[in-house]
Amino acid sequence: MEFAIQVSGGQVRRDKAGIEALIDDSVLAEELGFGTVFVPDHYVSEALGTLQRDIPMYEMFFVMATLAQRTAKIKIGSHVACMLFRHPAMHARLFAQIDEASGGRVIAGVGAGWTRAEFEMMGIPFPDVSERLKMMDEAVAIMRGLWREESFSYEGRYYQAKDACCLPKPPSKQGPPIMLGGSGNGILRRAGQWADIIHMVPVIGAAGTTTLEEIQKFSDASLKEKLGRVANAAEKAGRARDAVRFASTIFRYQMTSSTEETRQQAEQLGQIFGASAEELLAHPIALIGTPDELITELKRRESEHGLSMLALNFATPDELREFGEKVLPHV
Repeated sequence: MEFAIQVSGGQVRRDKAGIEALIDDSVLAEELGFGTVFVPDHYVSEALGTLQRDIPMYEMFFVMATLAQRTAKIKIGSHVACMLFRHPAMHARLFAQIDEASGGRVIAGVGAGWTRAEFEMMGIPFPDVSERLKMMDEAVAIMRGLWREESFSYEGRYYQAKDACCLPKPPSKQGPPIMLGGSGNGILRRAGQWADIIHMVPVIGAAGTTTLEEIQKFSDASLKEKLGRVANAAEKAGRARDAVRFASTIFRYQMTSSTEETRQQAEQLGQIFGASAEELLAHPIALIGTPDELITELKRRESEHGLSMLALNFATPDELREFGEKVLPHV
């Protein structure tokens, strides 16, 4: 299993904050053996429908380009680029150029956008989720075409390209791996059809925000059915059933000092999410326990669901280092 960290504008590291804190966390993650650093794509962060206006949110491609110069081997991924924020050609160019600058370390995470309040704040049209997904389909087709062809033309409902070129090309002839974010049926089908990685999080596209109801539905028990949809779609598209890697994100992480503390924390958080302590400890967005408990649970997720990449949101550098030293070497 490969592990990643997710950085945003809220990090505070010792006497540093902002972009330098993001860089320091990424460098530390690289030193500890994490495989990827993920960067979000938002104008403003959002939590359960509330815009977090006091937290800086850096331009995703600016952060990725900076990390390409300040790190040496850790992969740099978008988690995920909103394909409605920029023209597909701009996405293609920025991913390709950062991929070149980093020596082929980019993971091109893509999505159809989900934060309704963010779109409304900036006056960006926010179509129904089905239309946003169709726009994303066309955007990804153009992006890949520009990476792979010397001259590329495309005539879609939302986007067009005529004898278009994109230089420099990415280091790989196929372009960087594409990671699709989400877990709704439309996302799962598309992941099987054309994605390299499916990064599952609770369904948020239709509501335009994160909801407790969808967090509850996105349970350990639901993963088998969702992954089956991806495999079936891949097979139908003429691909191997295991063609798409499964990735996920931990939004609630806590290392405890005892089994009793683990149980207590699980019961408290479970009350918020309407889940038992057992359900909470196995929930895809949570990871709580002693180092040994974390190792056991991670191995279970890998064995039962084929989890191959896990991104974590750490509150402090100490949390990042503690996980890197006590858990990472054993999984």
